[in-house]
Amino acid sequence: MLDLFADAEPWQEPLAPGATILRRFALSRAPELMAAIEKVAGRSPFRQMVTPGGYTMSVAMTNCGALGWTTNDRGYLYSPDDPLTGQPWPPLPTAFAALCKDAATAAGYADFTPDACLINRYLPGAKLSLHQDKDEADLQAPIVSFSLVLPAVL
Repeated sequence: MLDLFADAEPWQEPLAPGATILRRFALSRAPELMAAIEKVAGRSPFRQMVTPGGYTMSVAMTNCGALGWTTNDRGYLYSPDDPLTGQPWPPLPTAFAALCKDAATAAGYADFTPDACLINRYLPGAKLSLHQDKDEADLQAPIVSFSLVLPAVL
């Protein structure tokens, strides 16, 4: 199984055509990213969305940027407004945009500009089942994903 958090090189590794893992890429920016996540969640709180089939997801989510990924009784969609607050999603933090742009460039997508950012929070026991990201308007654009791990709180 691929170790996303390996402490040994290679730091950059191709996974498949068009897919690259960049280990430790966000590590130096983690404090700035965590502060940005807190600010986003202050405007659009984390919530467990309900699938069109009526199941409550165990992972908690929020969004920022021009569009946010959400669900309703008809399916999954990108929306400019947070259905919980009725307000536009918080703007994409500069720290997120810069990291996303840098990672996309390192992976071979130099012209990529993010327009949406889904933030998932996994508490112990939370999971996200097998799925495909295929609701995007441009299937040629990359999906840039970062995993930040916090130490366990005792």
